[in-house]
Amino acid sequence: MTDLFSSLTSSENVLSGRFRVHPVVGDEMEPELRAGRDYVLAAPVTNYEGEGIYLVDVGLGIELFRVSNTLGPAGELLLTRENPHYAPHRLARRQFCEAVVGIVVADIRTREERFLKS
Repeated sequence: MTDLFSSLTSSENVLSGRFRVHPVVGDEMEPELRAGRDYVLAAPVTNYEGEGIYLVDVGLGIELFRVSNTLGPAGELLLTRENPHYAPHRLARRQFCEAVVGIVVADIRTREERFLKS
């Protein structure tokens, strides 16, 4: 029976100093992540670490993007949002590495907001 739960991540790993909690500010990842209500747990990175959701400093603040490799010229990366109102962007890997802040390792969906407000 213990093998069933052996692959679970221990809470000590999640509560370590390696991760940062970042609020979802804009609507770019809705409906998956709700602005002003949800958070992400992110590991700091300075490179493309494979497909995933990244925190990227685009000059106007830190924003969330789903990033994937296009296999195009010069290793371009495709940055998209879950919200279809936002157009995708292509970015050179070098530019991405200069702007990336972290990679999302977990979503934190708020269920009982009243406890966070008090």
